[in-house]
Amino acid sequence: MTLAQGTAGPAQDQDDRRRRPGSHRRRSAVGGRGDSFLRKSGKFFTGTLLRTVAQGVLFVLLAREMPIGTYGLFVGVTALIALVSPFASAGAPSLIFQNYADSPAEWPRHLARGLLLSTVFGAGATVLVTAAGVAIWGAQVSVVDVACLAFADLVAWRLVEVVAASVQARGRVFVASVIPAVLHVARLAGAVALGLAGPDPMTLRTWAVTSAALSAVIGLLVIGYGLRGSGGFPFDSRGAFAQARAGMLFAVGLSAQTVYNDLDKVMLSRLSTPESAAIYAAAYRVVDFTYTPGRSMAAVAYPKFFEAGRDGPRAAFALTRRLLPRYLGFAVPASLSLVAFAWVMPYVFGAEFAAAKTALQGLSALLVLKAIHYLAADTLSGSRMQGRRTVCQIAVGVVNAGLNVWLIPAYGWQGAVVSSLVCDALLGILLWGCLLASLRRHPGARAATDSERV
Repeated sequence: MTLAQGTAGPAQDQDDRRRRPGSHRRRSAVGGRGDSFLRKSGKFFTGTLLRTVAQGVLFVLLAREMPIGTYGLFVGVTALIALVSPFASAGAPSLIFQNYADSPAEWPRHLARGLLLSTVFGAGATVLVTAAGVAIWGAQVSVVDVACLAFADLVAWRLVEVVAASVQARGRVFVASVIPAVLHVARLAGAVALGLAGPDPMTLRTWAVTSAALSAVIGLLVIGYGLRGSGGFPFDSRGAFAQARAGMLFAVGLSAQTVYNDLDKVMLSRLSTPESAAIYAAAYRVVDFTYTPGRSMAAVAYPKFFEAGRDGPRAAFALTRRLLPRYLGFAVPASLSLVAFAWVMPYVFGAEFAAAKTALQGLSALLVLKAIHYLAADTLSGSRMQGRRTVCQIAVGVVNAGLNVWLIPAYGWQGAVVSSLVCDALLGILLWGCLLASLRRHPGARAATDSERV
């Protein structure tokens, strides 16, 4: 992949680091012996856990406050939003990590470009999703409902995500994990206030408008925080849109990833029933919540892959070999725990979600599959082979769509479970195949010893 325009070479990178006060201390904190990978993951896990708990409690609260049919429609709309959400920022967070690895002194420019891309592409994605939502569900949802939900996730949330990436790239891991949590805690507080406001069931309109308003306020506050110390907003529209093409490789790959993660929820609400979509979404949400420690480890390691990958795929793979036992050491016991404790699902979500017990037991294997394929995918991205990762993800997205069309009308949420397991396993095979093939093509690549100390 071609690096973004205006980045510096390795020698200039070292000079920039020498000139910046405290740069040596920051490098030591990221890759030196003073802070282990697990310690940094623990820092990130603190904020990520807060965010995930807020999302999980919000998910359960909405499930209890909304009629199950309304909740199923809400799940379908949010899944549709998730399908296009990677395009809403044009891959800006990944571009920030990549550009910072090459020219750290230019972080204000990297952040400004990311904010500009997220605003423009997020607005376009909001319009697209609103039109698609009305076309899919017709009179079941309104333009206002879809537009507000889309704005909250495709504009406000993506801007928050860009600021968090900039903060993390500069070595402030804990703060970077807390920034997204603030938005989700605010949304949870809004939902609690609505739940206490009266005995009537919560409507989709009430929640959509509340979510959009809260997200806009928090987004503006976070942007103000992110620009502190930047000396202003270095507006650079030409540089931002010049990077959009490279960023879209990240966006397309992430979009394909969300296809096999969320397309089934959209199709369940349309090809099956909203109730079936709600049952499947409840089980999937628990799996997603349980994966929080794995997501924290991946978030901490992701920027390191770009640093190691400057020396080729073998340098990035040296990091992968050290991380794989840690990923599996979490994923395997967590998967078994979900199988053992799936019986609590009706007690958490309500009696209408009794079938979610079986759905959760089936989906529990996703924890192991995700740990395997995410690690290979991030290794390819860090090695500047995002194109190969994207092709694999697109292929699996197409397979997932085909399986859903076949299985969901006939088997409902059970068909969606089978489709998810097959596609995540297939993705792992393809990504690891691409990675091993790239290693054979680079037999003489030098492994960076510093990259192994995480």
